[in-house]
Parts: sequence; C-alpha cells; structure tokens
Amino acid sequence: MILLKDGEKYLACDYSSEEELTKMVVEHYKDLFGPNALYFDPQTMKTHIGIATRSDGIIIRLDKNLWYLLEVELAEHPLHRHIIPQITKFNIAYQQPETRRKITDALYTLIRQDVNKKAALQAQKTEDIHKFLTEIIETSPTIAIVIDQSTLELDAISKNLPFPTRVTEFKTYKRGSIHIHEFEPLYEEPQPPKSLEKVLKVLEQIYAGKTYGESVKIVAKKLKLYHGTVRAACTRDIGLPATKFRKLIKDKERLRVLLIEKYPEYESIIVKTIA
Repeated sequence: MILLKDGEKYLACDYSSEEELTKMVVEHYKDLFGPNALYFDPQTMKTHIGIATRSDGIIIRLDKNLWYLLEVELAEHPLHRHIIPQITKFNIAYQQPETRRKITDALYTLIRQDVNKKAALQAQKTEDIHKFLTEIIETSPTIAIVIDQSTLELDAISKNLPFPTRVTEFKTYKRGSIHIHEFEPLYEEPQPPKSLEKVLKVLEQIYAGKTYGESVKIVAKKLKLYHGTVRAACTRDIGLPATKFRKLIKDKERLRVLLIEKYPEYESIIVKTIA
C-alpha cells in the first residue's frame, strides 16, 4: 500500500520483529490511550510483582477508573499460542488478592520514583495515590491488543478472553527516515463544553485564513447562534476583552496556555487546534 502526502509517496513498512512494533507503540502510547495515560515497563513490573507471564506493559488512565494490559503482536505469529496462554496465566494470578496488592504496590513505588509520573498524578489532584491505584487495580483490566494487521483468528480470540478486549491495527509508512503511523486510538476524545467549542471553531476558521469577523459569522451560522453569542465565548467567557483576544490569536503559545488553564481536562483538544 502507498500513502500520498503533499505529493510524496510513503511506502508501507513490514515490521522486522514484535520488538520493533512494540517500540513504536510505546513511543506513541499517549496517542493510542490518551494524554492522561501512564505507561509502565513490563520488565520492571515483572521484577516487582513476580508474575511469570509475558506482557508488553501496563497502562493506567488517570482520568478514568481504567487500566490496560498491553499485548503487541504480529499477525504472522501463531496468535493462539501467544495470547491465550499469557492472558490465562495472568487471569489465574489476578484472581488472588495478593497479586492485586503486589500490582498496586509496584505501581505506587514506580510512580514515587518517577518525577514525571508523580507530577501527572498531582496534576490530576490525586491526594491519596495508593488508594487511587488500589481502586483501579480492583477493577478488571482491559486487554489492549495492538497488531500490524487484524485477522479472523484474532477476532475469535478476543471474543473469548477472560477480560474485556480492544484491538487496533498499527501500520507504518516510510519515506527515507520519515515515518507516518496509522491507527485507531483506543480512547475517545472528551467533548468540550459549548463555550470552549465555540472558541475552538472560531480559531479553526482563523488559522484556515479567515479574519476574526468572518470566522465569528461562519461559526454562528453553523451552530445557529447569534454573532454576539460566539463573540462572547471568545472574550467574556474566557475573561478577555476583544482587543486582547485578537492579539493572542497571533501568539499561539500564550493563547494555548490560557485556554488550558481554564479548561485543563481538554488540553489535548486545545493543543490539536492551536498547533
């Protein structure tokens, strides 16, 4: 398969090994699982909890009571022999309260040792990290299977695993040293509140080449609102006079920071719009 971008051809890549695919998945785990996800290395986890079963990592969603066991696979491998024994073995261990306690304690230790992970929890205003982790691990994990190409065999397997299962294909296209990845994220973007939605839609029009006035009219027409309602969302609702908002349009970094401070849970949507 060929991917065309700006007149350039990107050729589909075959992964040389699961390790190569896993490395790419880990690099982009926040794109797959969401900006509020944390990834924990499988070898480190195995050392801490002592469960002799292979996994490609654990992912915690900080904004949801949700965690994943990551399984990265190549379609050419015998999936029954790879996936079913691994998940079955983990399921047997997971049923034991001692195993769940070890997983919780291991995650807690790793977070305390990692400045970035600790900061991510603090940003979520999590007061009792151990309690937060305990509640998550007491909830059954979701098996996240990332594969280069989905197969009928994998469809059958995923329907019969002891945990909820999500599958996504992860494809890579290459031109020289430049890579483009294609995949379906395993999370849904939160829908912004109406006030933020209006601001972002106006900014989309502006960054597409329209003036502020033209953008307000276009968005008002699309949303079936008065022009004044859209203008108010861009000014009064975010605490800015019109002149200040117009100036910030040209200063993307400051505008991005301002909106993220007001709407922190919608950071990923804001960053995508004000790139």
